[in-house]
Amino acid sequence: MTGAGSWPLRQAAAPAPPRRPRMFALMLTALTPTELVPGAPLAGQLHRLYAGNAAYHRLSGEFGPDLTEAQVLASIEEDLATPGVEVFAVGADRGAPTAVVNLLAEHPRDGLPWIGLLLVDADRHGTGLGTAAAREVHDLLRGRGRTAVRLAVLENNPVAFAFWTSLGYTEVDRRPDLRFGRPCIVMHRPL
Repeated sequence: MTGAGSWPLRQAAAPAPPRRPRMFALMLTALTPTELVPGAPLAGQLHRLYAGNAAYHRLSGEFGPDLTEAQVLASIEEDLATPGVEVFAVGADRGAPTAVVNLLAEHPRDGLPWIGLLLVDADRHGTGLGTAAAREVHDLLRGRGRTAVRLAVLENNPVAFAFWTSLGYTEVDRRPDLRFGRPCIVMHRPL
């Protein structure tokens, strides 16, 4: 209660404006080796997407600071040559790819599908694009009759761990990855 000339002890905060969900019209497009032509627009777009994520590459150790288009294309081609691996360009709003997703149909240890990589355009981090892309992947896997998915997060990447945790993934193991031996947190999510 306030009297004349006195101030209230607490002022009620103005209500925050309602948060509008960010909506993306996403499409997962499977990449093929025949599309990975050096100098082509898609190659340049993929190079910009990978090169823009220098912070992730420093953590993973996969690429140095002078990442070239040829290195990006060779990495994607190597992934596509691995049995059971698919690489998808994620397009938002009918534009250039804004993310890349690598999927492994069945991990050799547990028989589950795994997300090997979700790389979002660094300029779009924090916009909901990564969440929307992950949901598209979940829908794709459910459509294939899969009931769960796994992935591994580098132990030195707490931002990625927090992101995947926010999407309902839980830690189930810690072990080195099969390809490079890096310490990883294995995460699981029912679909």
